[in-house]
Amino acid sequence: MDAVPGTWVVLHRVGPDRAGPLDSVQADSRGRYSFNYTRSGSDDAVYFVSAFHDGIAYFTPPLAEGKVSGDDGEITVFDTTSGHVPLTLRGHHIVVSSADANARRSIVEVYELSNDSSVTRVAAGNAPAGATWQTHISPAASDFKVGQGDISAAAVSFVNGVVSVFAPLAPGIKQLSFSYSLPANSFPLKLPLEKETGVYEIMIEEKAGSVSGPHLREMDPVTVDERNFRRFLAQDMPENSVALIDLPAPPRSHSIDPRYLVAITLVIGASMILALAQALRRR
Repeated sequence: MDAVPGTWVVLHRVGPDRAGPLDSVQADSRGRYSFNYTRSGSDDAVYFVSAFHDGIAYFTPPLAEGKVSGDDGEITVFDTTSGHVPLTLRGHHIVVSSADANARRSIVEVYELSNDSSVTRVAAGNAPAGATWQTHISPAASDFKVGQGDISAAAVSFVNGVVSVFAPLAPGIKQLSFSYSLPANSFPLKLPLEKETGVYEIMIEEKAGSVSGPHLREMDPVTVDERNFRRFLAQDMPENSVALIDLPAPPRSHSIDPRYLVAITLVIGASMILALAQALRRR
């Protein structure tokens, strides 16, 4: 690994009380740098160092307490390419909730994307075809939101069932999470796997229903935020295989026909008029 001399590196602090850069310094001819800083403010504050290379920002892990040196402060940067880069799916996790009052189910998906090359994959443009990575979900999905992970919402788009990532993907593993909702009548739901997946996990909140697919096996249930989920797990799911989530339809709401309400109103109104007429007659 070659040193990158003369690169500017920046020390950052991020905490609940304040956040921002603290100091900057230029690396020497051997790519070395050093900072002297004192921790202050909130105990929850995180300190780290960043550097830009070919327009891409790279970061150290959070700096530990006390003196940091060697590998703990090392920043590894990579050349960039917009060409083909092998990306593998180390993990894909899907969580399906029970149907809500509007007969919709919320779904959360988490991907673990691994760039197994020695270069950073960058987008070739703003069009979906130039994205660094893509996947497909049901075109009927709505309420699409990007969740916590290594890829920000500003670098992700959702159009006509296609989720496109435009963030640079450096060598290593990046986590992408997003959520959306589907009508309950979208189930049974077929989930084609576009790539071989190392760990494939599906969790459903329904006690009834089934999940099937190559290598998928039901495991012990789990509890998340006091909600119980059945858990199905597979290792090395093959490319182009299909998982099927079959859930029962939600109970139908017993809505009252408006015509029935009108009829009831007329009957009650007529009864009140009749009672009033009898009272007047007795007088």
